[in-house]
Amino acid sequence: MQLQKMDMNLFLVLEAIYSAGNLTRAAEQLHITQPAVSNALARLRRTLDDPLFIRGPSGMTPTPLRNPLCPGCSRPFPCLVPA
Repeated sequence: MQLQKMDMNLFLVLEAIYSAGNLTRAAEQLHITQPAVSNALARLRRTLDDPLFIRGPSGMTPTPLRNPLCPGCSRPFPCLVPA
């Protein structure tokens, strides 16, 4: 894992998926398309070698890696979080 080369915007997508519970609402929250969120999640999954979220009946459920990885991703970057 090479975090120094990682796109920090991916962590905003990670947080949006966590807070929204699904990719479509995360896309709306970030003002981007759902395919863009899906692609960002795929990049994160490849980089971190973890699914990060599992699709379930009540939405996207975080895997055990997601919580310690990013317990509050938006807090370190409040100026980057869309209003």
